[in-house]
Amino acid sequence: MNYAIQILKEKQVQLVAQLREGNANKAAILKQKKEIDTALNWLETIEKQNLGRLSDYEWIELPFMNNGYSSYRIMDDGETDNREHWIEFKTPIEVTATDFLVLKKPK
Repeated sequence: MNYAIQILKEKQVQLVAQLREGNANKAAILKQKKEIDTALNWLETIEKQNLGRLSDYEWIELPFMNNGYSSYRIMDDGETDNREHWIEFKTPIEVTATDFLVLKKPK
């Protein structure tokens, strides 16, 4: 991953140099730089979180349930169907329709 990040950073420096030189194709250079910035943000986040290979994860988009605006709750069901024993995850996040869950596949 470090190699890919380094290559993109080098290309980013080249693009900035081209912009400073007053290259006539400014719009195309800016578009390339923006795409590299986005790719670097993703790769650096993957590296920071030590996520590893894409095949180790499953991406799930939460469906829109057609019941008006609502959010999903993350619960620990304690291995029981009795909802009185369930514990809600209280970290201040709001998970709504069209959000993604990234789940690590069991090894």
